[in-house]
Amino acid sequence: MKTLILYHSKTGFTAQYAQWLAQDLSCACVPYKSRKAISLDTFDAIAFGSGLRAGIIPGAKWFFSQVPKLEGKRLALFFTGAMPPDPAGIERAVQQNVPPEARERVPVFYLWGGLHYEKMGFVDKAMMAAFRKMLSAKKNPTPEDQEAIRMVASSFSKAERENLRELEAYLRVGR
Repeated sequence: MKTLILYHSKTGFTAQYAQWLAQDLSCACVPYKSRKAISLDTFDAIAFGSGLRAGIIPGAKWFFSQVPKLEGKRLALFFTGAMPPDPAGIERAVQQNVPPEARERVPVFYLWGGLHYEKMGFVDKAMMAAFRKMLSAKKNPTPEDQEAIRMVASSFSKAERENLRELEAYLRVGR
């Protein structure tokens, strides 16, 4: 089974996971910006990965526009983010980024990444500063708010190869 890992990465977490997947599955790994150089129909399985930024998964619209042309292919979406794996937060991201007609066809996997402030541009850093300020300004912050404030105070990584187990198992079916 010929597998493709296609990814969009801003700060490196999605690229790291994509490279680990490609190594573990011995398959092709292509950055999103090079997507026009490949023919998706030559692959049996395709996983698209990207980071979650302000509720949006960059490249997901394009990926889901390709789904109707990929009948019979094994497809998956994975996304990374700074938030701990939280079913409610993951479901919100799915609702915002995965068209209803694709939700049963394309399984979604969340992979905890982290924050790399040193790889962020000015706008992203400003958004994170505003988020921290908003959380800090709450009169009665919840324990979750306090944890979020602590987590976004500086760069961190929660990327671990072990987080790929479920996605790898899904992509291995039929191999």
